[in-house]
Amino acid sequence: MTLALFDFIKQTIAEFEQNYQTYEFLENALKHIFRDALKAEDQSYIRISSRIKQKESLKEKLIRNKFYLKYDDPDEALSNLSDLIGLIIECRFIADESRIYNKLFDIFKQHDDNYFQCLYDENVFLNLRMPQPQLQRNGFTIYRIDGYYLFQGKEVNFELQIKSLVHSFWSEVEHQVVYKNTNFVAYDAFMKNILGTIRDNLDVVDRQLEIVYKEILTTSSNSDYIGMDEHNFKMFVAKTINDLLMIKLTEEIGFTIDFKKCSSILSQFIYITDFLSAEQPQIKMVEYFEHLNLLRISDFSFTDEIKLELPYHHDDPFNNVIGQYFESIMNVDYEWHVFFVMLFAIQSGNNIQDFTQFINVIKSLIAQPSWYENSFNAYPEIERQKAKDILMKELAICLVENGKIEIIHEDKLYRMMIIFREFVENLQEEYTSYDKFAEDIDFIKEILHRKISSIF
Repeated sequence: MTLALFDFIKQTIAEFEQNYQTYEFLENALKHIFRDALKAEDQSYIRISSRIKQKESLKEKLIRNKFYLKYDDPDEALSNLSDLIGLIIECRFIADESRIYNKLFDIFKQHDDNYFQCLYDENVFLNLRMPQPQLQRNGFTIYRIDGYYLFQGKEVNFELQIKSLVHSFWSEVEHQVVYKNTNFVAYDAFMKNILGTIRDNLDVVDRQLEIVYKEILTTSSNSDYIGMDEHNFKMFVAKTINDLLMIKLTEEIGFTIDFKKCSSILSQFIYITDFLSAEQPQIKMVEYFEHLNLLRISDFSFTDEIKLELPYHHDDPFNNVIGQYFESIMNVDYEWHVFFVMLFAIQSGNNIQDFTQFINVIKSLIAQPSWYENSFNAYPEIERQKAKDILMKELAICLVENGKIEIIHEDKLYRMMIIFREFVENLQEEYTSYDKFAEDIDFIKEILHRKISSIF
C-alpha cells in the first residue's frame, strides 16, 4: 500500500499541472513588469530570466520541507510554496546587485508592514522588509525576495533574485557540480574550501571587469568610439582566445596546437559581426571580456563531435561550396575541429547560425560586397550575376581543394582579396560582353585557379 504522503504529492502535482497555464501567464507578466520598470530606472540591469518550478523539483521540495505534514490539501501546499515562479534580475557586476535592490524601493510603495505594492502593476507585491542580502546554506550571500501576484483574488507566490553575471554563473556551477553530485558529500569540508577559493577568484574577476568597464566608459565619454582602436581591440581579443584555447586544450588532451592565426581570424570575425554594428561598442566589448573569462571555467569539449542543428545549404555558390566542405571536415581534421569548437564556444547563437555568419564574413573579406556588387556593370543584370557567381564558385572550389586551415588565415585572405580584385578588374577590361566571357570561361577558371593556388 502506497504511503499517504505520496498520495498527497500526486494530488499536489496534479493540481500544479491543472494550473500550469496560469503560472505561465503570470511568469510572462512578471517578466514584462520588472523589465519595463528597470529599463526606465537603472542602466546596470541586463535582463530578466525566469522559470516555473519543475515537477521533479516540486516533488523534492514537498518531501524535503515536509509539506505533507504541514498542509491538509494540495491547494494549500502550492499557496505556501514561495518559489513557485522564479525570477532573476541579472546585472553586470556584484556592486550592481545592491544598487538594483535599492531601486526596487522607487518602483514599489509600502502596502502594509512587510509588503510593498508595484507602481507599474497594483497586483504585484514584494516583501521588502526581508533582511538583504540573505545568507545561503553555502555561506555566501544572495539578494532573494519573496513576492506574490494577486490573480483573480488569489495570491500566487514568486521569488525574485538579483544576481550579477558572475553570481549567475556560479549558481549554475554549484547546482550542476555540487547539489546534483552526492559523491561530494564524503569530501564535504575539503570541497567547501576548494569551491570557496573558486568563488573568491570569480569575485576578483568581477572587480577587474568592473574597473575595465568604468575605464572604457570614462575614455569614451567624449566620443562614440570605444577608447581602444581597431588594431588593439583585435589583438587583445585574439590573445585572450589563444590563451583560453591553450589552457582548455592542455587540460583535456594534454598538448596544444599552434592556434595564433586562427585566434586572429576569430578576433576579426567578432570585430566585424558584433563590434562594428553595436550601438554601444564599449558595452559589447566588456560583455565579450566577461564571456571569455567565464569560458575559462566552463565545460566545452575538444573531443566530442560537433553537431549542426540543420544540414548546411546556401543559395550562394561560394557559401554553399565552402560551407559543405567545412561541415564535412569539422569532425575529421582535428585542426578544423578545434577551430569550430572555439568558434561555437565564443559565440552565443546556435551552431548553424554562427557557422553561416562565419562563412559570410570569409566571403566578404575576399570580395568586399560594396565593390563586388558593382562588378561587370556593363553586362545585363542576369549575366552580371552569373559571371560573379562563376568566379566566386571557382574561388571556393580552389580553397576546398587546398583544404588546409590556412585558407582562413588573415594573411592568406588578404592576399586572396588583392589577387581576386585585380583579376576581376582585368577581366572587366578584357571581356566587355558576357558572351565573350562565357566563351573563355574554362580558360578564365584555370587562370583564377592557378593564381589562388600560388598563395598556398
